[in-house]
Amino acid sequence: MSNLLQKKTVERTLSSAAAFLAVTPILTYVLWLSDGCDPYLPFISDMDLPARSGASFTVGYAISGVLLACSSLQFGILRERWLIRNGVERSWVVLNRFSFISSILSGISLFWISFTPWDEHLVLHIAQANVIFIGSVAWAVCVSFVTSRMADADSSFSGLVRQRFALAAVGLIGLLGMGERFVRFSGISMDMYALEERLTMLEQDCVSLNEALLSQAAFFEWLLAASMVLMVASLVPEVSKIAEQE
Repeated sequence: MSNLLQKKTVERTLSSAAAFLAVTPILTYVLWLSDGCDPYLPFISDMDLPARSGASFTVGYAISGVLLACSSLQFGILRERWLIRNGVERSWVVLNRFSFISSILSGISLFWISFTPWDEHLVLHIAQANVIFIGSVAWAVCVSFVTSRMADADSSFSGLVRQRFALAAVGLIGLLGMGERFVRFSGISMDMYALEERLTMLEQDCVSLNEALLSQAAFFEWLLAASMVLMVASLVPEVSKIAEQE
């Protein structure tokens, strides 16, 4: 276990997670466009339906999910040890645990959703997506607050606080914006019939993007995803600070 918590190992896992989380949707979108699908704007999981972009989605997010879950556990343990070493109050240790458990659940759901296309398992797919979205935003918010407390104990963390809160705010805006557009489209009852109707609008596995509210919801989803990638990447420089005594 100690080898998995070494500075270089944790940095590699976090860097790999950020890289796969960034490259997967970009590559998948390029393949989506090359298949002749509409450019603006698919949900990320819409791109799972065509064969080529679907393969990129499945492989990329399966690997991303594993890396996210593993790096969350590694980073969370290192942070907890730093908090305890520096005499930070127990409540912050608990908040840190909640944050990395949320991220681990997001990683597990990300791995699972890569094998759960929405045209085959709509209700399950949406449940998995909710765990990913809510879990990742909860993680980002908690990470930001814990960083703020760490900066009180060690000023070397001060430069990270504003960046973390900004990224968490962008993620929260993405989550709320996506949810608001989705509810306006499907109704407050969250009836899945409106979404199932999209299956009748497939053109060679490309989902029709004629519904403006869903394209707007997709924009907020991409915004949320981008903020989470940057948040994961922002953790890499912190590893040397919290692991230096390991």
